[in-house]
Amino acid sequence: MSSYLKKAHVNKASLSYCSQLIDRCLSFKSFDFAKTIHGHLFKLGFNAHTYLGNRCLDLYSRFGTSDEVLQLFDEIPQKNCISWNICLRGLLKSDNLDTARKVFDEIPEPDVVSWNSMISGYASCGYSDYALEMFPKMQRQGVRPSGFTFTILLSTVSSACHGKQIHGSMIRSGLSLSNVVLGNSLIDMYGKLGVLYYAFGVFLNMEELDIISWNSLISGCFNSGYGELALDQFYSMRYSGYSPDEYTISIVINACTKLRNLDKDWRILSVYLNN
Repeated sequence: MSSYLKKAHVNKASLSYCSQLIDRCLSFKSFDFAKTIHGHLFKLGFNAHTYLGNRCLDLYSRFGTSDEVLQLFDEIPQKNCISWNICLRGLLKSDNLDTARKVFDEIPEPDVVSWNSMISGYASCGYSDYALEMFPKMQRQGVRPSGFTFTILLSTVSSACHGKQIHGSMIRSGLSLSNVVLGNSLIDMYGKLGVLYYAFGVFLNMEELDIISWNSLISGCFNSGYGELALDQFYSMRYSGYSPDEYTISIVINACTKLRNLDKDWRILSVYLNN
């Protein structure tokens, strides 16, 4: 490690070499090394360089505390949107929502990454209402939501009305609902809310399916009280050539148990064990 730092002193004008030092630090996953590199960049004056400052800030956002992230953030005189977003990510990683929101409100022009970070931060800490409130504010600011925005929002929905509104916003945004990630999120949401008609509608219109698509549909049927329908979807999945995973089997065995059909229990278990 010392040899790299000695070379950094020799190549004082080499921003690219200092960037390589940061790359090496990321591979080491060492916060002690990160602080050492930061100290040397500070001596060279490179910590005030926006690109290297952002890269160092990224290190601290991964390994440091909220206070350390803010301290390093303040060292960057010419902050760009990347600087703000890295700082925001570091604060949210520590569940420091209040400070993160203050930083967010100071961003001159928050982009979709900034908005997604705050929405995700609220959602992951259980503040679904705050997450949902951010969405119309984002739209009023003229920021176009991404697929990730909708994936986060769908995970927070607790009513069919809100779910359908977000679904409608996805359609108006021009996003392809045949996208497997977005489609799976919709199926999962409608299944959890017991709106199976919509869950099947999304499922049948998807151009690509995966095991998560099937699991979401099967789980939705079972959790809505339709055990036989859940088993029907399991058989359809097998007929379509998809192999069940552990989650699939746990759902269908629960469905069989609830239906008191032990014969199906053993048949389904044998299907899984033979894969």
